[in-house]
Amino acid sequence: MPPDLRLFGIRHHGPGSAASLLAALDTFRPDIVLLECPADGEAALATLRDPALVPPVALLLHNPRQPGQATFLPFAEFSPEWQAVRWCQREGAHVRCFDLPMAIRFAREELGSEKEELMLDEAVPQEDAPPEAAPAPDDNSTFLIPDSQLTHDPVAYLARLAGYADSEQWWETHLEHAPGNADTFALVLELMTALREESQRPETAETLLREAYMRETLRATLAQGYPRVAVVCGAWHAPVLTDPNFQKKEDKALLKGLKKAPVEATWLPWTYERLSTSAGYGAGVLSPAWYELLFTTPRAEVVTQWMVRAARLLRAQDLAASSAHAIEAVRLATTLAAVRGLSLPGIEELQEAAVALLGGGYAEGLAVVQRELVLGEKLGEVPPGQPATPLQQDLSQQQRALRLKPEPSRKPLALDLRQETHLLRSHLLHRLRLLAINWGRQQRVAEGKAGTFHEEWELEWPPEMALAVLDAGRWGNTVLAAAAARATARAAEAPTLPAVSQLLDEALRADLGPAIGPLVARLETLAADTRDVTHLLGALPPLAQVLRYGNVRRTDTSQVAQVVAQLVPRLAIGLPAACAGLDTEAAQPLLEQLEATHAAIRLLEDARHAADWYAALAAVARGATSNGLLAGAATRLLFDAQQATADDTATALGLALAPAQPTTYATAWIAGFLRGSGLVLIHHRPLFDLLDTWLGGLAEEVFREIVPLLRRAFAEFSAPERRQLLELAAADAAAPRAAAEVLAFDWARGARVLPVLRQLVGAYI
Repeated sequence: MPPDLRLFGIRHHGPGSAASLLAALDTFRPDIVLLECPADGEAALATLRDPALVPPVALLLHNPRQPGQATFLPFAEFSPEWQAVRWCQREGAHVRCFDLPMAIRFAREELGSEKEELMLDEAVPQEDAPPEAAPAPDDNSTFLIPDSQLTHDPVAYLARLAGYADSEQWWETHLEHAPGNADTFALVLELMTALREESQRPETAETLLREAYMRETLRATLAQGYPRVAVVCGAWHAPVLTDPNFQKKEDKALLKGLKKAPVEATWLPWTYERLSTSAGYGAGVLSPAWYELLFTTPRAEVVTQWMVRAARLLRAQDLAASSAHAIEAVRLATTLAAVRGLSLPGIEELQEAAVALLGGGYAEGLAVVQRELVLGEKLGEVPPGQPATPLQQDLSQQQRALRLKPEPSRKPLALDLRQETHLLRSHLLHRLRLLAINWGRQQRVAEGKAGTFHEEWELEWPPEMALAVLDAGRWGNTVLAAAAARATARAAEAPTLPAVSQLLDEALRADLGPAIGPLVARLETLAADTRDVTHLLGALPPLAQVLRYGNVRRTDTSQVAQVVAQLVPRLAIGLPAACAGLDTEAAQPLLEQLEATHAAIRLLEDARHAADWYAALAAVARGATSNGLLAGAATRLLFDAQQATADDTATALGLALAPAQPTTYATAWIAGFLRGSGLVLIHHRPLFDLLDTWLGGLAEEVFREIVPLLRRAFAEFSAPERRQLLELAAADAAAPRAAAEVLAFDWARGARVLPVLRQLVGAYI
């Protein structure tokens, strides 16, 4: 007797498909189930017996020789594939993965075949998941559907025929909301067969290869003599599997001689956010949290349960959401569904009712409901001991030792580097950043803590971070060894001194002892060959940070000090020439480097370095060919550092703005001198007094010529800053007048009381 073959075309991650599939399997009782999943993932499915594997999770298949070749196969509790495997394990049936192995797909990529998406559910565009909404027809047009849509998007074509502009809504209404019914699959098969015959859509080479492999595996399974065989696959593939002998010779020829790449498999925790279409997942769903509730809750209670949870969430946010509100919202959602001809309210009806009754007509207050009851924040779990690379194992061990749990949600982390555990956490995060594993993003330290013992981080571990860990494994078997090797390789490739200087700063923050020697050697080599002053200027600030705060991290900075001792004299000698003959556009980036280097010199607190630097600034300020912007800034920096007196600075100011100077030079000079916000002038009283005194001493004719230049410089200040400067100047102008009024005395009138005063005091006045 020939085997009994049943095809169950499902929608990936569809709760209705999952419920109907369970009902169908209970009725059919197959001996073996062929599952649309890469064949090299079959062994990993045995892990589903472990209760420690809690969905959502993803099966990661990757090429250990090429970490960039990897694919994630997500599973949720409401995924039909997940339920099919669990059914087989409960009932003692065999399960076999019969999709094209990833080993073949990876090898095709290495051979230069046309690269396509490797996600299982994305490999066939839109056939298994309802596509995005098609544009609604014009109100005055007839309901016509172009033939091109049938070819490009057959499921959307069906939805439009049924009167739906949104194919996702059509699929959810007619299939996902329906109670578990085994007869659903016969209807789906009939629909998909008609669509494939009518559309004649040309399939991709990847799809044709996958379907050929499925048929070949199906033929081999039927030949093994199983009495009852069930096939669980995406609905679009089901029509080409009805006849096992279809294209038998063509399939063998197509699959002959295909090369394979090595593949390893492991399980990773996944999130509902990554399972949603909003995350860019091609076979994702709009509302994973709602689908879970739809699958796990009796149909008669699902709407009430959702609305009760929404009310509780809002009350937890101190928002008004009473039981009466929830009851009325359930009634409204049910009424909306009835008006729209739906057997059960969908997520759209639930959200509209929640906005109207729980949100008072405003959707903004329901963000927490969208986050937790529509998308969901659930994170899966995997059992310990999953296959992992040495780097993964080392990282996991350090995460446990330092009590840093990887979580998909963003979490702030404040570190005090004086504490041993906090220092080790900082080292780990900096090492991972060097490996492009951006678990932590360093934040700006709160005012008053910068540059001391404090660091602020924001941690976020999305599931796909595992791929970055896999990729980093090629650099070493431990986090320290891999980060050191990666930093050394980057230094060897770095063409400029600032790049290596910045890399050295990062390596010291990460405490990469094995990499410091090669980095310093590379730095010395580039420094000796560099003639470009801008490169020297760019290299100094990171090195100054290392020297100033290296003791906080308990790192040896003696080698860095030697490099700095060579850099400072060289850049001081070359700076005046570098500032000469530049236009304003070329001077702008150099000015930023000038200011950064000035801050670095002051940070070093070294008298010799400071003397060399101030001499270079003085040469720039006095240079006849120096750019006006740079000369003005140099004059200001010298005045701020008390290396130039107020009289000398006032003289320089007068010479720069003298009528004989070109307008472009004078404008650039005053812009450089007053660079920064107006708050500097407001709070830097010596600088304000200098400018005020200089302006007060100008002749009226000279003042009129200077005003346009000053107006341009002050135009960069904000309106509140200009107003405060005006008030400050007005107060200073009023002070002498008030003093004069106090000292003013009418001597003639005062003389009248002198005789009386003489008699009173008995003396001459």
